[in-house]
Amino acid sequence: MLHINPSAFSAEDPTPAAGSLAFAILEQDKTKNAFTTARTLVVLRGLPGSGKSFLARAIAEAYKDQCSIICADDHNVKPGSADGYKAFDDAIVAKSSGETSPVLIVVDDTNHTHDRLAHLRGIAKQHRLVAVFLEPLTEWRRDTAQLTKKTKRGIEQAKLEAMKKLHVEMSIPLYFGWFLFYTVQDQVRETATKFLKTLEVLESFKKHIISGKEEAKEVDLEQYFKAKGTLHCTTKFTDYGKAEGAKEYTDKQVVQDLYGSVSDLSLSALFITPRTVGARVSLSEDQLQLWPADAEKEAESEVPGAGALPLGSRAHVTLGCADGVQPVQTGFDLLQIIMLQKDGQQGEQVDIDPGTLTYYGEGRWYLALKEPISATACFSSIYKPPAPGLLFRKDSFLSCELL
Repeated sequence: MLHINPSAFSAEDPTPAAGSLAFAILEQDKTKNAFTTARTLVVLRGLPGSGKSFLARAIAEAYKDQCSIICADDHNVKPGSADGYKAFDDAIVAKSSGETSPVLIVVDDTNHTHDRLAHLRGIAKQHRLVAVFLEPLTEWRRDTAQLTKKTKRGIEQAKLEAMKKLHVEMSIPLYFGWFLFYTVQDQVRETATKFLKTLEVLESFKKHIISGKEEAKEVDLEQYFKAKGTLHCTTKFTDYGKAEGAKEYTDKQVVQDLYGSVSDLSLSALFITPRTVGARVSLSEDQLQLWPADAEKEAESEVPGAGALPLGSRAHVTLGCADGVQPVQTGFDLLQIIMLQKDGQQGEQVDIDPGTLTYYGEGRWYLALKEPISATACFSSIYKPPAPGLLFRKDSFLSCELL
């Protein structure tokens, strides 16, 4: 139970009802312990008067000297206007980038547009902070009639209605998932690099590579596979509400209850194909609550029979992709390997230090780890600006022969 010191709040603050501070960041011990060491940017979003400042100070009270609040009001930022954002953003960057920066940085603003949310996520990524987006849970948070009375900014209800429309549209992110803390990302990337270097010198790997010239047997896998941003395990691609089932997933009580929570992902295997390199994630019972029931079935068009696989089979972390290949392909590649295992294909096996490496043909290698990698991650979401479409390639120069 979170105990808030009443003296931390002014007498003018509207006091939210019980349950309005029911966030993992405030109530779950494992999450609180993780956020005292892992650098995190908490982005508060919500209409004026919805209770953001109350929530910000509740977080600051819970994390004491480890938290810093950056408030839009202190930089004369006006809702719906670009005025004041330069100084505001400069303050956020200064706190995020300083050597003595606080562990937890709370941004208190309406943050009701796509551009603002994507921009703040970009700042977090640039300075190696995990981003969490929170909206107050007050019962009046979207009631513009009540908000008109509660906000101290004197905003008319008509303007609040316009802001509410944008705010609701941006309530569903691009996707949800578990995002690895950056210190953990470094460790996982290092493990992946060692895996690729081991493959490069492995004779059984070399013999399956076909190249234009008989003597050209060397492949620089680190150059061939390009990293794809922040390491994460996607649970649901929601496409800002346009994807099928996006709203239903976002509205699930367990998604709301566990949003912002921290847990340990178990990376049980590493795998490589001519298109992708990734890590298989073995989800716990608690984590499976956040896994969509149709996640494997959605892959049927690419991997026939995938819908019959156990829930969570598609869970993975993309570690790199060949040029022109989208990260979504990593999950399809993993499912294809699991289908082969299910069908009883033994493959060509090689024992190496981390575990058992199996070749399943067509350039598919699967390393079952003796000791799974425990990767601390935060269940959060992503907003980012639209990017130019990537070519979806299934072919590459790393073509391999069938066994």
